[in-house]
Amino acid sequence: MSAEPKGSLHRGLVGAGAVRFLAVQARGLAEHVRQVHGLDADGSRVAAEALVANALMSAWIKGDERIGLQIQGEDPRFAFMGDVDAEGGLRARFTPAAMKPAPQGRISGILMAIKSDAQREIYRGMTAIDGQRMEVALSDHLGQSDQVDVLVRIEALLAEDGRVRTAGGLVLERLPEAPDQPSMGSADFAETYGALLRQPLDDLLVGLAFGRVGGDPVTLIENRELAWRCSCSQERIEGVLFKLGVAELTSMLEEDGQAEVSCHFCNIAYLVDAPRLARLIALHGEQN
Repeated sequence: MSAEPKGSLHRGLVGAGAVRFLAVQARGLAEHVRQVHGLDADGSRVAAEALVANALMSAWIKGDERIGLQIQGEDPRFAFMGDVDAEGGLRARFTPAAMKPAPQGRISGILMAIKSDAQREIYRGMTAIDGQRMEVALSDHLGQSDQVDVLVRIEALLAEDGRVRTAGGLVLERLPEAPDQPSMGSADFAETYGALLRQPLDDLLVGLAFGRVGGDPVTLIENRELAWRCSCSQERIEGVLFKLGVAELTSMLEEDGQAEVSCHFCNIAYLVDAPRLARLIALHGEQN
């Protein structure tokens, strides 16, 4: 397993400035999620697509903002929970490890996006998914929440040995008309770029790297690294245990002699031994 799984995010303009694009390459991060959560092939694909969707939603957050994505699958049944910060730090959880296949990648359920900062929740939006592919679900969500013309392509492919071979995505958004800026009608946007997005995703991402999308030159605005970043730590785990109170901590100490807590995102197990449990109990007494 890679010690530091990475990915990248790129945003800019095409169509003489009339269309904004956001591209994500997240193969290493999707492979990390597969390994950490022990996913089978079907779970690996859906998790990779959800991870890319989460990253695609993060381009316009700033400062200490985060964008969280939760997907509750009903058919097939699964749960995805991830979030990305403005610096490209990303984490994700997917259950179950073995998932019923999603025919042609189509899923039904609920997609929820939550934008927040360190103090408060800024926005929460929910979109129903009714037998759709992940890219269609994200396109519907973005179109409803932002009221813009948007096209989305998400692709996740596995190698023969089960590892994630491709995980990436591209969002194209038609910008509103402005006096000092070229414009493109909805029909022209859908026809021109809808055909473009039917090309293999790897070819599109390579084209972006060389400064072109289809026949259009690219105006690059930002390149951002994506990296796995989980906020769990021994200190945080002990802080959570402390909040359980004296009675619960005493029960752990007397019955088990220790406490073990695993992070939902990275599956790291944190051990709090008897002396540390006793110290947490003592801290309650010192505060009273």
